[in-house]
Amino acid sequence: MASTLSSTDSLTNLISAGTSPIIYEINLSVPKEKARAYLDYLTTFTKNVCATVEGFTKCNVFTQPKPTGLYWLSEEGDSKVYLVVHYHIDSEQHLNAYLETKQDAMAKQDQEKWGFLVINRRILRLQLTA
Repeated sequence: MASTLSSTDSLTNLISAGTSPIIYEINLSVPKEKARAYLDYLTTFTKNVCATVEGFTKCNVFTQPKPTGLYWLSEEGDSKVYLVVHYHIDSEQHLNAYLETKQDAMAKQDQEKWGFLVINRRILRLQLTA
């Protein structure tokens, strides 16, 4: 059954719902020649994160077409594979704990090993399901 919002619901309250489930999205640009090795690594890495970081319950990794409208990507031609990582997390509080205590070290390790750039990150808060 679909959930609906009443006229008394505040958008501010919805946006700041720190206890609702979220998806932490990470977009990556990976050189094509390293894509298979990186996906193998990412499989192990994401399973480890979900097994060891409190509140991280599941992870999906997607490929996507080259993003459009981002001028700096136009210089890459057809040399990259674009990945989207979705971590399913119990709450924003769990994500904040991860960001404060583990993310910097993990990102540094990943950058040193692979040298890839994160294009962007987003936090998607679940508001309703149908």
